[in-house]
This record gives sequence, C-alpha cells and structure tokens, in this order.
Amino acid sequence: MAALVGAEREIQKSYWIEHSTDLTVEAMMLDSKAADLDKEERPEVLSLLPSFKGKNVLELGAGIGRFTGDLAREAGQVIALDFIESVIRKNESINGHFKNVKFMCADVTSPDLKFSPDSLDLIFSNWLLMYLTDEEVENLVERMVKWLKVGGFIFFRESCFHQSGDSKRKNNPTHYREPRYYTKVFKECQMDDGSGNSFELNLIGCKCIGAYVRNKKNQNQICWIWQKVGSHEDKGFQRFLDNVQYKYSGILRYERVFGEGFVSTGGIDTTKEFIAKLDLKPSQKVLDVGCGIGGGDFYMADNFDVDVLGIDLSINMVSFAIERAIGRKCSVEFEVADCTKKTLPDNSFDVIYSRDTILHIHDKPVLFKSFFKWLKPGGKVLITDYCKRAGPSSTEFAEYIQQRGYDLHDVVGYGQMLKDAGFDEVIAEDRTDQFIKVLQKELDAVEKDKKAFIQDFSEEDYNEIVGGWKGKLNRSSSGEQRWGLFIAKKKVE
Repeated sequence: MAALVGAEREIQKSYWIEHSTDLTVEAMMLDSKAADLDKEERPEVLSLLPSFKGKNVLELGAGIGRFTGDLAREAGQVIALDFIESVIRKNESINGHFKNVKFMCADVTSPDLKFSPDSLDLIFSNWLLMYLTDEEVENLVERMVKWLKVGGFIFFRESCFHQSGDSKRKNNPTHYREPRYYTKVFKECQMDDGSGNSFELNLIGCKCIGAYVRNKKNQNQICWIWQKVGSHEDKGFQRFLDNVQYKYSGILRYERVFGEGFVSTGGIDTTKEFIAKLDLKPSQKVLDVGCGIGGGDFYMADNFDVDVLGIDLSINMVSFAIERAIGRKCSVEFEVADCTKKTLPDNSFDVIYSRDTILHIHDKPVLFKSFFKWLKPGGKVLITDYCKRAGPSSTEFAEYIQQRGYDLHDVVGYGQMLKDAGFDEVIAEDRTDQFIKVLQKELDAVEKDKKAFIQDFSEEDYNEIVGGWKGKLNRSSSGEQRWGLFIAKKKVE
C-alpha cells in the first residue's frame, strides 16, 4: 500500500512540475481564460470565508499565491504551503513583502508535516483534495481537525465530476469525485482529545462557485465551509432533515412520487402552472427558497433563460441538485443555506419562488421582510405552502403540527403577513381542492406501481408513502389541512 501511495505522489508531483514551467495564473488554473475568471471568482471565494481578521490561517496548496496576499491583508499570520519548490518561491517573490506570511515547501500527505493541536483558526485550500487519494484525503481531514481550534473553520473548494479548465494535458491524474464523497468524509470525521472530549465538523455552507456557473454554465466547482464543534452540540434542524426526513433513499422515493427532479406537490404540472404566473424574462434573477433537488430551477432556466440561485437547508437535497445540474449548461447554482440566516444584497432578485418550504419557518414575518429587501422594485414573490383552517385546530391536528415542527397559518393570515412585510397586490388563494386532486392522483399512481415501487425501494417505504398520502388526504378532506398559493409584488417607487 505504501508503495502505491508513493507512486501516486510521484505522479501528482510530475503532473504539477509539468504544469508549473510557466508560473502564471493560466498555468495554475489550467485555463486560458484564467485572468478573466480570476477577477470574478477570487472575490467571490473570499466573500464566502468567515472573518479571519487577526487570526492564524493555514493555506494548503497555496500555489503562486493567488489568495495568499488577500489572506495576509486580514490575517494575523498566514502559513502558505505548497509541495512544488518553484511554485512556493514564486509565491514568496509576489507576497514576500507581507511580514506575517511564512512560506513552506511541504507535502500535505507527509507525516513529517505537523502543526500544534488547536492552533489554527482557518484552514483554507483551493483545489487540493482532488490531487490526493481517498486514503490521503481521509487522513488529512483527521489531521486538520486536530490542528484546528474549537470554533475554527475549514474552507475547501474542488472540481467535481469532470475538469473545467481548457489546458491541454498529456495525462490527468486528478480525482474528479462526486460532492457527496467530500461531504461524507468531513461529516463523519470525529476526534477525541484524550481527555474525554469529542469533536467533529459541522457544515456551515456548501455551494457552487457562481463565477463558473455564470461564465461556463458549469456547476462542478463546489466549495464547503466546516466548523469544528463539540460532538455534544445540537446540530439542529439540518441534522434532522438529512438523517430523518430527507435521507438519500427518502429523497429518491419522494421523487418517484412527484416526478423526476421534484420533491414538492404536483411536480412538473404545478410547477408549469405557477411559473406561468411570473412572466419571466431572459436574464432575470430568481431565488428559489427550498429548492429541493432542483427540478423547478432547471425548468425556469431552460425555458425562460433566467439565472437561478437555489438554496436549501438539506445537504442531501443540494447534493442531488448539483449532481443533476452537471452537463445541463444552464445558469443555475445551488447552495446549502438557512434562509433565515442568509444575507443577500438588497434589490437583487426579480423573483423569489418557494414551494412547500416555509411551513418549517417559525418567524415568517422576519423572513418576508428579508424577501422584500432582496427583491428589486417591481419584483414578485410566489409561494405555495401548507396552511390550516381559521380558528382552533383539533387536538389531533395540533399534535400532528407539533410532531412535525411546522408553523401553519390560515390562508388569509398568511397573506396578511406578506402585506405587513410591505408587499402590494397580494393574492392569497386557498388551493386545497387542487391539493386533494393532486394527492389522489399521486397516491393512485403509487398504488398502481406497487410491485415495482417495492422492488426499487422496500415494502416499508411503500407503506410509509401510502400512509403519508392517505393521512394528508384525510386531513385536507376534513378541512383541517389547507394548501395556499400566495403571489405578491414589491411596489415600484
């Protein structure tokens, strides 16, 4: 095994010596358009980093210093590390005037590379792990967690699925992995400090690099931000979504019911109906809150030539969405994000779209005020959501709401919250009759497909889906559970 690992390192070293004869941005990014990409991509990457002002930063795979100088301007200390001597010396010639930077020529896989435990605030790497074997990745993650302070962050960005740069290569030993591989390795990494304290990494964010989506219609450039936390800390709703409600198998069975690309009521049919109400125009910007696995976003981008940002709190959902985006050549980017904590520029979207998601949000008035700020004047918001009837709920339905963690309102009250947030021309429609018809159609299809469904999933999955749909039908038919469609506009001043 050691011989195989050694051979892999020599292959990678030869590869980068070959591509480091010309120490330019184009050579480091392996792309003839690197200079133009860098102007847009580098500020985007830096904007994603947590504050590192005055902090200790380790930059792994620093290259010729594309990010080193930017890191040094804010950090207390930067250790810039690369395993090609000529490359790190070039970095030193560019950024050596920063007295808070230490330049190191070293291999991240070497056991001789050691940093003090709990000594680093931020570990930053941009295109590194894809040049390591799976075993090397897993070992490095364990070491990084040890080096990192509690509360410190790891940021890394990788090319997934396929290469992006257009540089010619005799051979390409790069490992273009699926994003879920990296998510799994980092999520499952745990360490013990020897005193009974256990630590792990909590995902703070994961997204496509927008510059590549906009310029190359390419969603394969993915970055992650992780934070070192105590294993006892509550990971909250995100952990519930990914471990309970939206496990990978759960997402696939929902998609089987709703149709390819969809995990919300009515699939493509309701998507077409509701998006037709938005009057989308080419180049408009759309924010999809609770994007799921991306079907609605692809539909909008493919048919109306709009730019879509889809956000979802579920890591698994976004992983699927990114995988489905590969090769589509559309302007859709995806991000793991909490819409209640997300900050976006004011007046930046023409449309905000959300399907059966906001039922999970307990402070809707605050969220709707954020929507109002994020929308351009004249922009529209379209929401479908679970609701309840006016007046007190039955004990049974109240228990159901509590058990699911939902925050439900009657249709009129929901519309009033949008008005209170500043929206004009608010339409609040009770679409429960449509909801019942769609549920019945979906249930009939699953029951007709019973044998194949059980074969592809399990009898337990089949029973859970059928039981869930019958429950929704009963609650809706009794009048307790409602389904609302809400459309509102931000007035042009």
